[in-house]
Amino acid sequence: MRKTSNSFSKQNSQQPKVFRGGEKKVMKKSLLSLALAGSMLSALAVPAFAATPADVVGKPVQSAVEALTALGIINGYADGTFKPDNTITRAELAKIVIVATGNESAATLMANTAPSFKDVKKGVWYTGYINAAAAKGFIQGYNGNFRPNDTIKFEEVTAILVRALGYKDKYLSGSWPYNVLLQANEVGLFNGVELAQGTNATRGVVAELTENALSENLVQYDADGNVSNVQAGNPKVDQYLINKLGTSSTEVVKLAAVTSDKKIAFVTGDVAVADNYFITGGKKLADLIGRSVSVLKNKDGKVIAITDAQAASNSLTVNTDAKDANGNAKTTIFKRSTPASNGNAAVNETFVINGVTYTTSTDFVVYNNTDFETDNELSVTGSKEVQIFKNSAGLVQAVLVNNWAPNIVVGDIVAYTNYSRIVSKDGVGTPFTTKVDANTSITLNGKAATLADLKAGDVVNVIENAADSALQIVATRNTVTGKVEANGTDAGSATVKVNGTTYKNVAGGTAPALNTEYTFYLNKDNEVVYFAAPNAVAASAYAVVYSVTPDVQYIDTNNEVQSGTKVVYYSLKDQKVVTAYTNDTYTKTNATTLKNNLVELKFDSKGAIVLSAEQAGVDVVTAAGTVSADPTASKLTVDTVDTNNTTTTTNYITNSNTIYIKVGINADDISKNTVANATAADVAKNDTVVVKAANGIAQYVVIKAKGSAAVTLPKVQGLFVSQSSVTTADGTSYSVKLNVKGEEKTFAIKSALPDTTAKNSVITLTDTDTGNSVYEGKDTYTTEANTLTNVNYSAKTFVINAVPAGENNTPPAVPGTTYLVTSNTQVVLLNKKDGTIAQGTITDIGLAADGTNYGTKFKVIVKDSGDTYGNIAEAGVVVVVAY
Repeated sequence: MRKTSNSFSKQNSQQPKVFRGGEKKVMKKSLLSLALAGSMLSALAVPAFAATPADVVGKPVQSAVEALTALGIINGYADGTFKPDNTITRAELAKIVIVATGNESAATLMANTAPSFKDVKKGVWYTGYINAAAAKGFIQGYNGNFRPNDTIKFEEVTAILVRALGYKDKYLSGSWPYNVLLQANEVGLFNGVELAQGTNATRGVVAELTENALSENLVQYDADGNVSNVQAGNPKVDQYLINKLGTSSTEVVKLAAVTSDKKIAFVTGDVAVADNYFITGGKKLADLIGRSVSVLKNKDGKVIAITDAQAASNSLTVNTDAKDANGNAKTTIFKRSTPASNGNAAVNETFVINGVTYTTSTDFVVYNNTDFETDNELSVTGSKEVQIFKNSAGLVQAVLVNNWAPNIVVGDIVAYTNYSRIVSKDGVGTPFTTKVDANTSITLNGKAATLADLKAGDVVNVIENAADSALQIVATRNTVTGKVEANGTDAGSATVKVNGTTYKNVAGGTAPALNTEYTFYLNKDNEVVYFAAPNAVAASAYAVVYSVTPDVQYIDTNNEVQSGTKVVYYSLKDQKVVTAYTNDTYTKTNATTLKNNLVELKFDSKGAIVLSAEQAGVDVVTAAGTVSADPTASKLTVDTVDTNNTTTTTNYITNSNTIYIKVGINADDISKNTVANATAADVAKNDTVVVKAANGIAQYVVIKAKGSAAVTLPKVQGLFVSQSSVTTADGTSYSVKLNVKGEEKTFAIKSALPDTTAKNSVITLTDTDTGNSVYEGKDTYTTEANTLTNVNYSAKTFVINAVPAGENNTPPAVPGTTYLVTSNTQVVLLNKKDGTIAQGTITDIGLAADGTNYGTKFKVIVKDSGDTYGNIAEAGVVVVVAY
């Protein structure tokens, strides 16, 4: 809801009033306060109306534009924009007010009626709207002219909308234009609108004013000029301008999705929905089950708008009792009341939670994780989160028992044809994946959101239905970066202190290291769920040691003389040489070996360096190797040669936390040493580097010297598409076309592949001849008789087993071979029926293995990249074949 504009508030107390707005409105203002993006709910994926124009997204006018577009009152431009700052003409406003008041059919009938204005012709697009607006008394002319193409002033727009609500100029006190401005302000027409008296009205301002008008009371006058609200129905209720577009009622939502025959299930019965129906506030039906809602229906009785009407005073969330008076697990039974019939008295069913008694209504409904319980009775044992919704009589109309999957850190979001999957972050908690579709309700930091708004690192709590699909996702994006000041416990729970604030640490596992900087990811309760070394700032804790001198005297921070070790180092954070002191045993004992080492700096409470073997890096002078392959965004290959002239090739995984440093060490004069921060882009093939790694992941890469440019082509893997040849006087040249990560590319090859090479075979191209720029093709692999086991979304590994002999071909991989999926791995989805291919992820491998996505008719092609990490082969291409 937009903020109330009070520009006229001071004037209001000084001006006479004819009408002060009547009784407090029953219909909430939020009926037209919309966030429509992604709000369509249907298991059948009912098409939504046009997307929000790009030039209003995130602006105050967005909800008004979305609402009026959905209701067909206003339109954007063909290029997908709305142009909210453009002015609007009198003819355009005539159309808006006629459509908003439900008089479009009258405009159609009057399109060829002789206009009463001299400058309005018959048959023009605006003729019928101007005729109808004039006949209704909404718009007046100027000396017999209408001036349809003139821009319209802010005051004139206000006057037209005030008249559309039923107010008559002659009964409004004051002179023009203050009479209409004051009345508009009195009834709330200016809520959230930037007032612009005396200026031409813009499209955005008109949208906001019109949206506000739709939620205002309609009024009427008697013969004496007394005003009252228009009422209708039995019992009679106030009518609003939006009622001109249909009828409204109050219902209780029964199911979290539109039914297969395109109806919304309410407790009183199912009602068909219009193709462009919407739910206010960006909500989904899953947010509204069991709640009272206001329902707007069009002339055909179909639902066109739903808004949450559940009173806050009749909504509460509690936890059921965990144990009874005897210390045993307590069972709470929720059951509907029985109405009186055949002379029998009504049976009022009750349940008790935390000593409070609640009484259910006869139309009571109960849900277990948003799944509707058809027998309207549910038994719950132990402590469970329960939402309770009461009706206007104070009886419980619905109970929702919620079982949340808490504190899931988003690692990846994978899109499929009709749904997506959220996959938890590697190595954080128990691996978790959930299906997200059009019925899933998503909030981010308390505001309505879509799946596109979520990103890796967000912490989510999820409610799934019986089909393991997410019905509700509550996401939090809140991080804190800083050094760990203390670890502790509070009431048996781990805590961590960062930047002076203590957080409950529910991350589990090893506590974060003291005096070390991390980024902490917090959940909705401000608890630490996950922590990691921060990107970009990680290098600040590192230094290159220039010299270490034991047994020196120094003055500590308390001005006391201490005996310790002098350390001269280059600080990567400050980019300067620093002299510091320490009295720790490790530094003194390893004075010689620490020189020219890269170390992770840590300090004690007195500012003295504290080092350990884990913090010490590698000697940046002697422990060097050569980058033997072109680096990629996620891999670095280094050759090292030992004293026996034996070469060892090591692959390292690199990521956003890997620290890159350029160094030049002068063994004779440390003043000539050079050290500087670097990036991954500074590393090239044949460079001399030093790498410190843990579990195959490069923590930092030290660049010692730049090497000569690479002369061989990088290895390529892909699916065979076709090959061709060209013969000239100089001979025959060959090329092959491969599908590489979804893109068809052509590569020059030394010789033709066999004619028997099947389409979509996995092909590996290498370049071993440095004298030319062509590839050799090798290792074609078309076998499809493989099965998967032990697929693990979190570890990104899978095991492939050969099928028994006699079933197709025997793959070259031995049974039980484990493969690692990295960012270089291509996962391809191949449909054998039509030959189409699409790109996939490790999630598709897992879904194929458990039959979730492809059923049982699938096989898998796997070709390793030729690289290993530890003892695990990297999967180069994985083809999930669906039949």
